[in-house]
Amino acid sequence: MLEDQVASLLQRYLGNYVRGLNKEALKISVWKGDVELTNMQLKPEALNALKLPVKVKAGFLGSVRIEVPWSRLGQEPVLVYLDRILILAEPATQVEGSDEDAIQEAKRTRVREMEMRLLESHQKAKSEMVGFLII
Repeated sequence: MLEDQVASLLQRYLGNYVRGLNKEALKISVWKGDVELTNMQLKPEALNALKLPVKVKAGFLGSVRIEVPWSRLGQEPVLVYLDRILILAEPATQVEGSDEDAIQEAKRTRVREMEMRLLESHQKAKSEMVGFLII
């Protein structure tokens, strides 16, 4: 029963990236707080969100180990370890659904987003300093 719930959660968070998520591949040590998955295939579309100029042909993930500090949950971090990540990729002749102009526009958009984040963090730090000086 616990294996089914953990497998369901892992499927929700890792299902877009790997194949082979099932309770047979799942090793759980409840009292230690360890969850381990082994020998999974990386889905070819797993890295698409990164918009890299490569196409994944095949991928392998040796193991995912998750350490959950049950007794101090919320006070200590949940640690996730990935082991033996192997990816076979080839250069993409064209990023799916885009051309050179779209790629350049995507780069400009990224730069604008990063500039906005930097400006926001600068303004936040400045307002914190003003608040600090007033006190």
